[in-house]
Amino acid sequence: MQYEIERRYLVRVDAARREALKGGGASLRQGYIRNGTPSVRIRTGEARGPVLTCKSGRGIRRREAESVVSAEVAEALFEAAGNRIIAKTRHRIGPWELDFFGGPLEGLTLLEIELDHEDDPVPGAPDGVSILREVTDDKSFVSGHLARMTPKEQRALVKAVYRKDRP
Repeated sequence: MQYEIERRYLVRVDAARREALKGGGASLRQGYIRNGTPSVRIRTGEARGPVLTCKSGRGIRRREAESVVSAEVAEALFEAAGNRIIAKTRHRIGPWELDFFGGPLEGLTLLEIELDHEDDPVPGAPDGVSILREVTDDKSFVSGHLARMTPKEQRALVKAVYRKDRP
C-alpha cells in the first residue's frame, strides 16, 4: 500500500483549449462498490486495463492500493456498484490531469496533480485553464461522493458551483 498526495481544483477551460483537446483523452468509467473509509472503486479506460482501487483518508494525502483485474471481474464489480457510476474524459497535460465529467455531471471540470511531497510547490495551471478554487478538502468533489448523488443532485451541483464561481 502506498500514499497518494494529490491536489484538486475546480476549473474553467477556455474555448481554444477545449478545441485543442477535442477527440482525445482517456474515457474513464468508475464504479463505487464502497463509499466512506475505505472507498473501493473499479475503473475502466486505463491503458493497463481495469483497475480495482482502495483508498482511505481524506484531503491531500490518502492511502491507496491498486490492482489490475480481468474484464470479467471488472464487470462483476460494476454490477455491485449499481448506479454509483461516473464517467469522465481525462487529459494529461504535463504534470496535470484535466477531467471533463459526463452524464448528469456534464460541465464539471476538475484539474488534479499528484505530488511527491505535501509541501511541494504546485506549478501554474496549463494554458487555457483557469483555476477557480482548490477543492482538495471539499468532499463534494470527491468522485465517490459525486457517484452517490442522484442525477438531479449532480446537475444542481454543477449549476451551483459555476454560478457561485463566476469571475
